[in-house]
Amino acid sequence: QPVIRHSARKKVKWNSRLARRRYLTMSKADQKGEGLSEEAKRKAEYFEHMSYYRFNGPAGGLSTWNMEYGYLEARVRGFRSGFLTGAEYKQLMQCNSLDELKLALTDTDYGQWITTVSRGVDEKMDIYSKKLMDACQKKFLSEFEYLRMNATGILQTFLDMITYGPMINNFCKLIIAIQKTDEPQEVVKALKNADPLGAYPHLNSIVAFDKQDDLLTDLFDTLLVDTPVSKYFWQYFLPELNGDDEKKDDAGALKKFTLEVELDVMMNMLQKYLLEDMYNYSREIGGETWAIMKELLEFEADRRTVNVTVNSFGTPLNEPDRHDYERKMLYPNFGELYPDGHSLLAGYGKPGISDFATMGNEFKSKTLRFAPLLQDEENFVYAMRQEEAKVFAKGFDSQSHFGCFYAYYKLKMIELRNLKLIFDTISQPRDIETRRGLFKSVTPIFED
Repeated sequence: QPVIRHSARKKVKWNSRLARRRYLTMSKADQKGEGLSEEAKRKAEYFEHMSYYRFNGPAGGLSTWNMEYGYLEARVRGFRSGFLTGAEYKQLMQCNSLDELKLALTDTDYGQWITTVSRGVDEKMDIYSKKLMDACQKKFLSEFEYLRMNATGILQTFLDMITYGPMINNFCKLIIAIQKTDEPQEVVKALKNADPLGAYPHLNSIVAFDKQDDLLTDLFDTLLVDTPVSKYFWQYFLPELNGDDEKKDDAGALKKFTLEVELDVMMNMLQKYLLEDMYNYSREIGGETWAIMKELLEFEADRRTVNVTVNSFGTPLNEPDRHDYERKMLYPNFGELYPDGHSLLAGYGKPGISDFATMGNEFKSKTLRFAPLLQDEENFVYAMRQEEAKVFAKGFDSQSHFGCFYAYYKLKMIELRNLKLIFDTISQPRDIETRRGLFKSVTPIFED
């Protein structure tokens, strides 16, 4: 009986996800044409909220894996063959115009999406470039949404957690936009530029909020508290609300976060909490998923630790009295660099590392991860991207695990970043040497 109830529950979940996806992708005109009542709309919102239900692990063994997750794992491994190859990248980078670039992409998996884009009369090249880029992104979104709509149980939760990162970025960028300007048009512009992978039905509601000292308090109480990422915001706010001062109220405790620099720090803290949550959830799933995801997430944690440190150089976070606590708080609490590497960067109560050269020397002397990459400051970013592509390509190793879904998402982000760089470079008049310099940042995937 428990097995029957579990299967029935998942079937209802799956159907509700299809229903709410169909509703959310409709335009307002389509909704009216469908004759949806207010009750139907409320049900659609209810299904949207309930679709983020968290299923607990473990995921089961080989006897049930193919029945539960085998089809979608096969699909995502099929998507792997659609990544651009090194030869295709070389062909794209030899194009001299966006029309040539579009023609070259028609022979790839992006063909059926890119052919729907046409340049308008007297349309500027940057707008045409953005339309081509949007078509490539829609291909990825279509594939990922197909996986999400058909996922059930633990895989459903796992794929939902992948979307939490873009969702956090969307909320934080909109909050920053509200704080930076009093013009509603700027907030609407930021809303249009939001990552569609992190879409949430009530995201538009944030436009109604005004710039004020207690903005985050109002946002959390009325909007963020009902989102699937509310736990990470609460995890960030809680230390501020648990201070020793009994007279401190919630609004006063959160006022300091309304500064832009603090909001940037908040965004990094929220992403850190999400990464730690995904690490713990992968361990809960266990099996081959944990074996693969452990390596991928520990790399991601160490990369974030190094990037946070490098990006802090020349900012207030690089002040000696902020190394040991404030900057160290941004480091994920796991990975190969944890805890010795964190202590080295933070400084053990004394001033920590404050420049790139010192960081490279310290990592080399202690043979820490990324030590070879930190010996060349000029090419560090490019070398880190290459290392990222190599590590996440390993996510497709072995079988019967969820690591391939996470690897697919991360590698697609690299590919879309490559395409955006190529589109932007070719859309602007540049000499050959300048183009070659920019194309150095293109990171091929699945290359030996």
